[in-house]
This record gives sequence, C-alpha cells and structure tokens, in this order.
Amino acid sequence: MVDSPFRLSRGALWLLLTFSGAQTANAIANVFVNLFMLVVAHNLSGLITFNIGYFVSLTITFYTAAKIFHDKPPLLPYRVGLLFTMLFYAALLVLSHSAQHLIFALGFTYGIAQGFYWFGFNLMTFDTIDPQLRMRFFGLSGAVNSVMGILAPLFSGFIISTIQGIGGYLVVFAAALILYTLAFVLSQGVPEGPPMHLQPIMDSWRVMAEHRNWAAIIKTIVVRGTREGITNLAGLFLIFLATHSAAIVGIYTALNALARMTASLLVTRHVHYGRQIAFMTLGVIGMSGAGLLLILGRSWPWLLAYGILFGLSLPFYMIPSENIPLTIMDQDPLITERRVSYTLSREVALNIGRLFTIFLLAVSIRWFSQAGSIIALIILTSLSQFWNISVMATMVPLPSPVISSKK
Repeated sequence: MVDSPFRLSRGALWLLLTFSGAQTANAIANVFVNLFMLVVAHNLSGLITFNIGYFVSLTITFYTAAKIFHDKPPLLPYRVGLLFTMLFYAALLVLSHSAQHLIFALGFTYGIAQGFYWFGFNLMTFDTIDPQLRMRFFGLSGAVNSVMGILAPLFSGFIISTIQGIGGYLVVFAAALILYTLAFVLSQGVPEGPPMHLQPIMDSWRVMAEHRNWAAIIKTIVVRGTREGITNLAGLFLIFLATHSAAIVGIYTALNALARMTASLLVTRHVHYGRQIAFMTLGVIGMSGAGLLLILGRSWPWLLAYGILFGLSLPFYMIPSENIPLTIMDQDPLITERRVSYTLSREVALNIGRLFTIFLLAVSIRWFSQAGSIIALIILTSLSQFWNISVMATMVPLPSPVISSKK
C-alpha cells in the first residue's frame, strides 16, 4: 500500500486544522489591524505605538509562558493564546473608534496573545508530531497558509473598501474572531502530549555564555530583527499613503505573498548546504535593490514593484538564515533538554532588533519626513544583513558526505 503524502496521525491532523484556522484568521486581519491603528490614530505614530506595545509584551510573554507552564503540555499555552486573541478581536469590535485612546494597551494585549500562541505551537511541533511526519505537516500547513496569504488580503481589502468608514474593518475583525473561535474549538481534538519539563529561565542566557557560536548567532538574529521591525510596516504605510485605498493594500499584500510563495518553492528545491551563503547574498542584493526602487518613485506602481521584488528576494535570505541557527543548536549534545532555552534567547534577540528599528523610526520622524525615514531604514536594515552573511559564512557546516568522510 502506497503511503499518501496527505496522511497524518490523528493528533497531527487536528493540530493542522486548528493551526490552519488561526493562520487563516491572521491572513484575513493581521495587516488590516495595523492599517486600522493607522486610520484611527490619523498618523504614523499610532502605528508605531501599537507595534512597540506588541513587541514588548511578545518578548515578556515568552518568558512568562516558560515560567507559568513549566510542567504543562504545550497545548495549554497554545489554547491560552487562541483565547486571548479572541478577546483582542472582541475588544476591537466593542471599542470601534474609541480604540484610538488605547492603542498601546491593544498592542500589548495582542503581543501577550500571540506570545502564548506561538510559544505553545512551536513546542507542539517539536514534542507532539512524529519526526517522520514533520515535513509532511509543514508542507501541508505551508500550502494552506500560502493560498490564504494570497486570497485573504484581497477579500479583506474588498470588504473594507466597499463598506464606508470603519465598518469594513469591523466586519474583517468579526471574521477573524469567528475563525479564531473555530480554531479554539478544533484544538480540543489535539492530544495534550507530554509535559514540557522546561529548563530554568536563566538557562536561556547561559547557552550564550557557554557556546561561542551561539553567542555570535544571537548577534545576527538581532540584526535580522532590525529589518523585520521596519519591513512589516513599510509597505503597508507607503501604499496607503500613496492611495488611501484598503483594496490596493490588499492587492499589494497578495502580490507580495505570491512572490514569497514562488521564491520559497525555488529555495526549497535548489538551496543546499554549499549554496546557502550564495543564495543569502542574492537575497540581500534583491532586498536592497527593492528599497532603492522607492528612491526612484513612490506612486503605487513603484510600490507594487517594490513589494514583488522584495517578496521574491526575501526567502533566498530568510530560509537559510533561519536554518543555520538550527544547525548551531544541534551541535549542543543537550539540545533536547535545552531546546526551550535556545528558543527563548532567539526570540528575545529577534524582538530586540525589531524594537530598536521601531524606536529609531519613532525618533527619526520628528526631524525627517515619514516616508523618507521609512525608505532610509528599509535600505539600511537590508544592507546590514551583509554583516550577518559574513558571520554565518564561518559557521555553515560541510555537506554531509564530506563530514562523513572525515570521521
């Protein structure tokens, strides 16, 4: 009997269903939550404030979750994250226009919700899915998320553009609330799995002191975070500034997602051990070139070109740069016991980089134009990734056949 590529264990199938429901909700609403904050605040400062609250609480929540759920299965923080996210969207529906007075608090709440959610999910994929099924699980969930990442923003942009005022945003948030509720219900079918038996929280700092390569990797993750802090906001703000159209924001997001999906498939097929650094270099060149396009023009055609080129370039850099830290983690013989310690230090480093860029943007717009500040940071944070490549180039492991021949 031929094993079906779509066959999963019962527990993995339930996890796929609940995760896909939650990620579909994110695809529908995530971009437009940020746009909503921009609209109700009437300026970029509101968007910055929301994201500062989000990343601050996201960082704190990873540590809080590790402390609270020390001897619990990872399904529990995952379900808490779903519940808090449902409460966040319910709050948006209740507050409506009044959300402008609570932007930081809403960002902080959303960060708590997503912190619990991702903490639990990341550990579930490690602990409760059979290692032989992980690639199948991620392949199926990636396919669903890619399709939703293209279709959902088009749906949301159409709804928001069709319904005047903020009514369209509230419809989108209601749809996200329904999908998160469905994901919460579906999570009942996921088996609890074993307790996490986490290491002491301070161990996330010890691994950096004990392992020189990991300490160097943490610095590259901070630098990577500086780029993520600005690019998540840049296209959204610039396209809305140029068009004041939620529909075009949806088109921009969908085209960017399509470009990323296409490039990710190419990377998955062609990037191997010996090619990682070369492809990362190609990706950073493309990301930097996309930023330079914005110097030439800021009308929506130029912005769409930026989004497509950036989307095509990003996976060539991101996929290897996410894989290399995992290979460094695997060099620790105690990785099974200390996997959470490594994960915590990695997530905190990433958020430090994100927050640095957001704070830098908040300061720079006091003296320079908003669009000019964003474009400058896009280019600078893209170029800074060349430093990451120089560090990681010394750590890329030899291909397996070469390693085997030296044993």
